[in-house]
Amino acid sequence: MPESVKVANVSDLPEGTGLVVDVKGAEIALFKVDDNVYAIENECPHREGPLGDGDLDGEIVTCPFHAWEVNVRTGEVVMNPAICAKTYPCRVEDGAVYVEV
Repeated sequence: MPESVKVANVSDLPEGTGLVVDVKGAEIALFKVDDNVYAIENECPHREGPLGDGDLDGEIVTCPFHAWEVNVRTGEVVMNPAICAKTYPCRVEDGAVYVEV
């Protein structure tokens, strides 16, 4: 059964990039887009680059290794939506970020 785990506070999330957290052994990158927070595996589907270190433009994070663009909301690779990074259900409650694992 999935469990919701508090991983950060919204105030911890930087603008324009991600915050990498460890949740039960999984490296997850958190991204703040407008008033929403998204959780995605911290591994680019291309060559396992650290998505949490990439630049964020709207919903799109650019992998710092080879510039693959991934939608942080859906996990889809922009140039080929059939390839996806894993996303995690995420919610904000009283300023705290919870990820379901």
